[in-house]
Amino acid sequence: MDVLTAIPKLDLHVHLIGSVRPATLAELAAGAGIPLPAPADGLYRRINSHPTEEEERNGPWFPLLRIYELICSCLQTEDDFARVAYEALEDGLRSSGVVYQELAFSPSVHMALGVPYPTVARGLARGIRAARQDMGVDGALIAAVNREDTAAAAIEMASAVAEFPLEEVVAIGIDFDERLGPPQKFREAFTIAERAGLHRTAHAAEHVPGGEYLRYCLDTLHCERIDHGYYVLDDDALVSRSRDEGIVFNVAFTTSRRKLRPWRRSSVKAMVDRGLRVTINSDDPALFPTTVAEEMRIAVSSAGLTVPQVLSAVDNSIDAAFLDASAKKSLRARVSSVVG
Repeated sequence: MDVLTAIPKLDLHVHLIGSVRPATLAELAAGAGIPLPAPADGLYRRINSHPTEEEERNGPWFPLLRIYELICSCLQTEDDFARVAYEALEDGLRSSGVVYQELAFSPSVHMALGVPYPTVARGLARGIRAARQDMGVDGALIAAVNREDTAAAAIEMASAVAEFPLEEVVAIGIDFDERLGPPQKFREAFTIAERAGLHRTAHAAEHVPGGEYLRYCLDTLHCERIDHGYYVLDDDALVSRSRDEGIVFNVAFTTSRRKLRPWRRSSVKAMVDRGLRVTINSDDPALFPTTVAEEMRIAVSSAGLTVPQVLSAVDNSIDAAFLDASAKKSLRARVSSVVG
């Protein structure tokens, strides 16, 4: 585990809003005049999507996505967005030695709250640039479609991203509740993004059994990698295809659906055992809470992965990152200098 602690790490599946510090939320909410249902630090500890009956008796609990929306409502200025992006990169470095993050954000949520896309994107890019200058870490941004949106809202969002290009905004994705928005709804939005030269990823096969959504993301949305993807195991043909094509799955062991954590860990172990390529990520590090280092510890101590398998996941992260060849070569050299 010493080498896993020491190596530089990447976090390819991390939500910006899920990285907001509780103290920062408290301050932003107070400044915006938005009441919180509980003090911010206590609020985070009470996040539990779909609690069991036994857990319900120990409530109240708050669903992850509704808290996500609450945090979004507290971000109103370019400075707010710059701050949370900077802090996300700072926390990743300090907690886990993460030197590169790809932060997913949900433009349509902010746009619906009256914050123009350029305000959001400029602020986030500014925060990343400041972190790069101050700490030597780097990051990029993934503009994620809210799958609870209409197709028209997704098109509006993708068009806004395409019409306001920034170096830091490198990809489009899909997030929120998979059961409420099949990827078929967002074909045109992804076409707009692809024409604009953006990379593509999506949450798929996370909560919906079977391989239909995952296959559509690969074949029609032209996703270059997949977030989560555990239900790929339902489809032997899709497992074989993913293995043969080297599809990378950005996984995390911790989830707000607490009752699913054991299943999540056994699923990732099965994916690795069947030859699928995974990366290990934090997902929503402040809200769960967790860190990349903690997820790696879970991989070895609870999920049954070996240290070499976790190191392979780091190598997969470098391969799958939306970076150019020169940046990947530099990252690989930094990891090799520790691993030997």
